[in-house]
Amino acid sequence: MNALQANTPCYVLLDGKQRLAPKLIAPDSGPQCVAIYGFSDKQPYDLFIANSKLALTPYPLVKGYLKNQITESSDVIHLVVIDATGPQQSPLNAATVDCVLQAQQQNANQVSVSFRLTLDGDAKAYRVEKASPGLDETSQSVETQSTA
Repeated sequence: MNALQANTPCYVLLDGKQRLAPKLIAPDSGPQCVAIYGFSDKQPYDLFIANSKLALTPYPLVKGYLKNQITESSDVIHLVVIDATGPQQSPLNAATVDCVLQAQQQNANQVSVSFRLTLDGDAKAYRVEKASPGLDETSQSVETQSTA
């Protein structure tokens, strides 16, 4: 079976000076996960910005940052959520920082999706699970709820 592929992220969104990240639920066992939102092009991050109430700024996802994430904490799984359409989308596809870095270094257009994040409405945070090889992009649902 082929793994799900997604466009290689090249941008992040900044909220002030911080990279925008989804809130993750800590696992009961196993390694801790942290994630940032990553975007492959202007259209996906523009859509995310339109669905967010925050004043966000696009910024390049640089190789140096990715390398630092890999070396800083080897006991944490660092993820990049790929092309989310908004802060309430569920499920989300994510790749490891290592895979994204390799794709950028090789100028690859695609990166393998290795994790799936599902929004837990009660916790207002995402559960992280390994992506199944048969997962396809058409199964993604988009939640764009408007809150006034």
